[in-house]
Amino acid sequence: MQYRLYCCSSLPIRSIQCVIRLLSSSNGEKALRHTSTENRTVKWHKNGLNRPLLPGKSNFEKRNIFLMGPPGSGKTTVGQELALLLNKPLIDIDNNWLEPRWKTTVASKLLELGDEQFLEAEGRELLAFNHENYIVSLTGSNSLHAESMEYISRLGIIVYLDASREAILNRCHKMRVNRIVGQRTKTLNDILAFRENIYENSYDIRIIIGKDETQKDIAKKIQSQLQQQSKFYETTRNGYTKNNQQFLDTIQKGLASDGGLFVTRSFSPLALDELQRLVNLSYPEIALPYSTFDKNTLPVRRLRKNQYLIETFHGPTASFKDLSLQLLPRLMQAATELTSNDETKSNRFGLLVATSGDTGCAVLDAFARLPGTPIVVLYPNTGVSTIQKAQMQTASNDVCVLGVDADFDFCQTMVKDLLNDKSFLADVNQLLPGLHLSSANSINWARFLPQVVFTISSYLQLIEQGVIRLGEQVDVCIPTGNFGNMLGAFYAQQLGLPLRRLITASNENNVITDFIQTGSYDLRNRLFHKTISPSIDILISSNLERFIYLLSKGNFSMVQKLFNKLARDRYFNIDSSLLKQIQSKIQGGWANENQCIEMIKKVYDETQQLIDPHTAVALHVADSFSKHDNVPMLISATAHYGKFPQTILNAVGSNEQSLSSSNDISTLLENLRTLKLTPPMHHELLNLPKKSVIHTKIVAATKSAIIKEIKTYLERFSKQQIPVFRY
Repeated sequence: MQYRLYCCSSLPIRSIQCVIRLLSSSNGEKALRHTSTENRTVKWHKNGLNRPLLPGKSNFEKRNIFLMGPPGSGKTTVGQELALLLNKPLIDIDNNWLEPRWKTTVASKLLELGDEQFLEAEGRELLAFNHENYIVSLTGSNSLHAESMEYISRLGIIVYLDASREAILNRCHKMRVNRIVGQRTKTLNDILAFRENIYENSYDIRIIIGKDETQKDIAKKIQSQLQQQSKFYETTRNGYTKNNQQFLDTIQKGLASDGGLFVTRSFSPLALDELQRLVNLSYPEIALPYSTFDKNTLPVRRLRKNQYLIETFHGPTASFKDLSLQLLPRLMQAATELTSNDETKSNRFGLLVATSGDTGCAVLDAFARLPGTPIVVLYPNTGVSTIQKAQMQTASNDVCVLGVDADFDFCQTMVKDLLNDKSFLADVNQLLPGLHLSSANSINWARFLPQVVFTISSYLQLIEQGVIRLGEQVDVCIPTGNFGNMLGAFYAQQLGLPLRRLITASNENNVITDFIQTGSYDLRNRLFHKTISPSIDILISSNLERFIYLLSKGNFSMVQKLFNKLARDRYFNIDSSLLKQIQSKIQGGWANENQCIEMIKKVYDETQQLIDPHTAVALHVADSFSKHDNVPMLISATAHYGKFPQTILNAVGSNEQSLSSSNDISTLLENLRTLKLTPPMHHELLNLPKKSVIHTKIVAATKSAIIKEIKTYLERFSKQQIPVFRY
């Protein structure tokens, strides 16, 4: 008999805890784990994944709290402290449930039945558990029985006590435990290694146990997390809503109905002991097990002096957007399935996406793996690079890619408008009944969330490389357009990461820099510049709204007034006290076109490494902040240089103008090969010339023209025989 629980992933998800602490509902963690399709033998029970949460009171008030973990993790002793703290009775499954019912010791029963039969007998006894409002200390092997774990997931909240393997081995050696399943044929280390994947996929709340924490400390951490689980998401323009938005709701809706963005204000900082547990893990282990990434997904490499590049461009479309968007389709599909009231209903979701270049490419690649997903991408026709445009125009035939005679801000505003246009959404549902339209831009909370992990992973790599010691401060500089990456770094800081300075880097569209310095966000008489760093050619930075909301302590009335004024009058001003808060959290600078080109050439001449123009913008700004300072500076390299061959060739190529003048992508990529390519050329970009151009439609910058094209596409899509992807 197999005892493999639910969806055992191939990699541990150790520090997803640091991101999940941003979530306000229990179904968030389970939805994240639901995205892995490897080795799945039993699906999560739907009721256990989408339990209702009660606003304003603890959702665990009349429910059981199950403590799960390996032998020696402290389930019994922590349970005793937690029972006192929450004024609940305690049941230890070994001592208070199994032994009284069996009328013998657990050790004797294990010896009598052997491992397999013992697991079955133990599981059957757990299926008989029918109490409520208890603290329940599970056995170390309960999690190996899928049916009983599915059962108790409907009776309460499962808390995983995640102690280090070293600590467990030390405790078990001192305790001389003789009732561990598998102990007669396997070493304890092997048993723990096997069970880690099981525990990884069985919990609602994970508690990472620090080295010197007492049982009382751990119990208080559990209490804090339980209280946070009962909170809902807020919107930046109305605070808590009547409909009590949970994690799955934010995924499906993307944008709040009031025009604001979903956000949580709850932060439970990671202690240094918890960060220490994550130091030697790779990015996929720190975030989630992406099938399209390898161990070196997010390397941090020293560039020069105290500057270290975060190479976020190793995904399939060569930009940092892949790191979020490879996860998003599975999250969105899981959200659609897990919130359905009818399991036989063919619910679908679709996407409206605005892109300044990279998001569109990443969305089209990520969602290509999920058949049956209608996707519409709007991009500024003359506002993306030759390679970025080719990546989108060669996407599969079952998507809609529209070049718009406008800038990115128009495209993004159009997406927000359409997502809240009831008449348009009604027409969409007539064409594709049951379709949920959402956004894959960073206005979608689930799309934004993985960006918090970038900085955490990078900081831990600096520790692993011996650059810093745990607890020492670093600076972070990020090329900034829609403010998503910078907001992710800010959240990481609020979670306890010791970041000294957060620095935004803009190109000539430097509205964010001006805002940080003056408190005035003013688009009046501001020219839009088409630059060689097109992905940050943005004047309306959507995620700034979340940042202002957080710093104003949830003053949604003020945020609503500010951004309504921006939409109406094209400017707003904040008061001096809020400006001081912003300036205490982030700083900013910008680079013009010449400075960007000069930086690309300077880095190539000094280090023989190539950087893309967005990274060059960040490096120029970073240089102005790191003079006479040895504090390490993490700089986000957001795209591979191969996406901008004309700019690179102009900066460091041959003196022959012909090398960069071509618009033929095959010629441009071949001309790049005349340079010393470090890091190596991205293999997916080299394959681009082999693909056929499919999407060449250009539309006028009007709502009616865009709606007409979307409806034509959806009508065609509705007639295609594409199976709906289901887990």
